[in-house]
Amino acid sequence: MKNWVILCSLCALLSLTACHPQPLDDALHGHFAVDEGNRVITEYCQSCHIHRDFDPQRHVERVQSLYDRPPYTNAHECQECHVARKDTWGSRHRRTLWPAEVAEKPPPLGQSGG
Repeated sequence: MKNWVILCSLCALLSLTACHPQPLDDALHGHFAVDEGNRVITEYCQSCHIHRDFDPQRHVERVQSLYDRPPYTNAHECQECHVARKDTWGSRHRRTLWPAEVAEKPPPLGQSGG
C-alpha cells in the first residue's frame, strides 16, 4: 500500500511538471518559427496595460532606424532587442537592449577602422 501511494504521488508530480506549457520561454529562446515566436512574445507584451495597443509591425519599422548595426538594423525577431529571464524564485525580468548600449564604438583616435 505504501508503494502505491508513493507511485501515485510521483505520477501526479511528474504530470504537473511535464505538462507545464512554457511558450514564452520557448519563443524567447528561438524555439519557434519567427512568426510564431513573435506572436507569442507580442501577446505577452499586450497582456500588460502599458502595451495593450502595441502594434508590432509599426514598432519594428520605427525602431530599426534607431540602431546603427546588424542584427538590430534588420531584426525581425523580438528577442533580438528584448530579453526576459526568470530568476531563482520564478520572477520574470524584462530588459531591452537600447541603441546606445549596442552601438558600434568608433576606433580609438589614431587607429583606422580596418
